[in-house]
Amino acid sequence: MSWFNHHTQAMKLVLARMQGNKTSSLLICLVVAVAMCLPGLFYLGVDNLSTLTNHMQDETEISLFLKLDTSNNTITEIDELLAKNSAIKHYRLVSKEDAWKDLQAKSGADSAVKQLNKNPLPDAFFIQAKSVNPAELEALKTELQNIPNVEHALLNSDWAKRLSTLLQLGKEIIFFIAILLAIALLVIIGNTVRMQILTQKDEIEVSKLMGATSSFIRIPFLYAGIFYGLLGGLLAIFMMAMVIGFFNYSTSQISTLYNSDFRLSLFNGHLLLGIISLATFIGWLGAYLAVTRSIASIKIN
Repeated sequence: MSWFNHHTQAMKLVLARMQGNKTSSLLICLVVAVAMCLPGLFYLGVDNLSTLTNHMQDETEISLFLKLDTSNNTITEIDELLAKNSAIKHYRLVSKEDAWKDLQAKSGADSAVKQLNKNPLPDAFFIQAKSVNPAELEALKTELQNIPNVEHALLNSDWAKRLSTLLQLGKEIIFFIAILLAIALLVIIGNTVRMQILTQKDEIEVSKLMGATSSFIRIPFLYAGIFYGLLGGLLAIFMMAMVIGFFNYSTSQISTLYNSDFRLSLFNGHLLLGIISLATFIGWLGAYLAVTRSIASIKIN
């Protein structure tokens, strides 16, 4: 009970001090919120960018051209193989007769196509994979190429490779930005706590004279760092919600023009919990480093 009462009193003391210095406490929380909001928004942007691939998956279509002498029974067997493949989202067969008719219809009356006496086009399957990952698409293409009576498998995955590279680069940039901002927060919170320690130097000296341990003296300042981080993390989520709401409202008309339903989504439990946890930990760590060093430097005369 003594341990519980001490921690309860320490929290009440910290909250009372924060309420008595509302302006400075709010500014510190705002700094924490901005520092956590920026990488959070970048991460959401990169994460939600993957939804755009739903509107570009036709560009990752695998064209499977069969040999010209492929029989109908063989086509049926290939159709059954494709239907059983778990990596395929959907596919369609375009027979050589249908392809020939479409080509003739699109060609002019005097074109070279009209002069041909024989259909040169093969039967073909056009396959849409479930994944847009370049490596998985290449593996599926190789697998389909090895099917008997398949003449050629064609895949245009250049855009997918470029998008994957850009997304990976974006994640790395976000990681380094988050590290730099975390270091900045450690310095800011540490200096804030150190200033609080200096203003309460006399109280700390009296506490030491009465036999208080460094751990006992440290607890209120650690709670100050925790509350700064926690409130800053919650404020960061609120700021992210405001920015995302404004972004979605501004882009709704553009998305309609392009027949797109792309919207940034804030609901990401892991991200929100990560922001709050990381902000709280940074607040605690900054306070711990500052208070440990400062208390050790206070000497009792």
